[in-house]
Amino acid sequence: MNKKLKIGLIVSAVVIVLLASSMMFLIIPLIGKNAMLHPKHEAMFLYPHDFGMSYQNVTFDTVDQLTLRGWYIEPKNTSHPNANITVVVLHGASHSKAFMLDHYGTGLYNEGYRLLFFDSRNRGESPDTELGVTWGLDETKDIRAAVDYLKSKPEVNSSAIVLFAESQGSATVMFYTAKYNDVAAIIVDSIWAYGDQMIRRAYPERSGFPWIIFGQITIKLMERHYGYSFADISPVTVAHNISVPTYIIQGNDDLDFNPEDSTLIYSTLPASLSKQLWRVDNRGHVEAYLEPDYFTRIAQFISANL
Repeated sequence: MNKKLKIGLIVSAVVIVLLASSMMFLIIPLIGKNAMLHPKHEAMFLYPHDFGMSYQNVTFDTVDQLTLRGWYIEPKNTSHPNANITVVVLHGASHSKAFMLDHYGTGLYNEGYRLLFFDSRNRGESPDTELGVTWGLDETKDIRAAVDYLKSKPEVNSSAIVLFAESQGSATVMFYTAKYNDVAAIIVDSIWAYGDQMIRRAYPERSGFPWIIFGQITIKLMERHYGYSFADISPVTVAHNISVPTYIIQGNDDLDFNPEDSTLIYSTLPASLSKQLWRVDNRGHVEAYLEPDYFTRIAQFISANL
């Protein structure tokens, strides 16, 4: 092999290594960052009329001028005692109001409540933001807008509004309630305690890349984008500020979040608070609703506290 050819092969090999390194340490983390901040919107695959529910398509604006879209569902029977109670239903980071309707709509509707399902920012039919999904911090503005919207409705009892959420929505509800405490009760299903521990579990599933190398770089990029760290997105640090009745539901086989987080948050809530924890055996992440008595338990909790 002549000298020029050998040099050419060495240079080519170096270039390939550099390109591969760039792919590994920059391009892939950037792809992962985008997937985490701006997940693909879930299509509306179900509507309330598919379940025979009477509803309106509604919109309401947040303090930062986003127009959110939701479904305002009338009670199944206006003479039912629970028709005076309105339940706001909030989805997790990957889903939409259609997903929540599919999983929880019939159960809550049959308990007699008035319902509001809505898409938070960056999800479903609601608009994207430059900041993207913030795992419960900016999304508190969305709950603020939803609660204000309901309180403007003459038929809504403003002292009988309940927040119900799963996964990231549960964190949003915790952050919101710790700040305002202006609803009658909250119900959170599948919640994490510490944001930095949560994202380590969530990253591989949501981005499609392994945590080692890629995840750590991606999270640093996201934290620089946010201007705060994932450790700041920890519901357990605000639980002591909650002063409304709280029901925590958690599947013991949850692989997305540590099931023990629910117990930690429960113990951090004020001792004087009306609170309840239901740890569900043989159920994974947001699977507790499959229990036959899931909605009966929720209705009993609401009735006992309103």
